[in-house]
This record gives sequence, C-alpha cells and structure tokens, in this order.
Amino acid sequence: MLGASPLERSQVDQYISVFRALSEPLRLDVISMFGDDDTCACTLLDERLPISKSTISYHVKILYEAGLIDVRKEGRFYHYDLRREVFDYFVPGLLERLRLERLRGEQTASTR
Repeated sequence: MLGASPLERSQVDQYISVFRALSEPLRLDVISMFGDDDTCACTLLDERLPISKSTISYHVKILYEAGLIDVRKEGRFYHYDLRREVFDYFVPGLLERLRLERLRGEQTASTR
C-alpha cells in the first residue's frame, strides 16, 4: 500500500506470536473446548485430550505467552479464560468458527 507506514517491530512480534501459537492443530483443539462463557477448566482438557498433562501444559503455556488466554488458579485447579479481544483483533470470527466445528462434531458423534 502506498503511503502506509510499516508496522512497528512490537506489532510484528505480536502478530508472529499469535499466528505461531495458532499454527498448531492441538492448540486449536484446546481453544475449541472453551465454553460459551470463554472459560475452560484444566480437568476438562485432561479428560478430553488424549495426551499427557505435561503436553497440555506446554501448549497452554504457548497460548498464554501469545496473550490468547489468561490462567487463574482456584484452589488446586487451574482455569483458563480466552482473551476474546485479542482473538477479535488478530483473527476475527475464529472463535465462532471453532465452536461451530466443535458442535458439528459433537452432533455427528451423538448420531452414530
């Protein structure tokens, strides 16, 4: 674009971090498991993902470091919160699309 100023280095780094975090299919699976209230308990991920807890932690850490989720501890358990404003800025519509795909998959599984 003529006349457009280039992105600041920090903006470029943020884009790279977000898109790198979203480039792993397993992390998209994690994001798709968040409920309509944009929260997810670590126990839900443990139950639904066929991978070790340490692998889940690794992927959650990458999502956190990219600014896509927040992590909070309640008692012995961790809860994750989507940062919808970050998704809406960098990848508008992605959360809704992932939820629709998840619901479609659940409906298909229940009719078998």
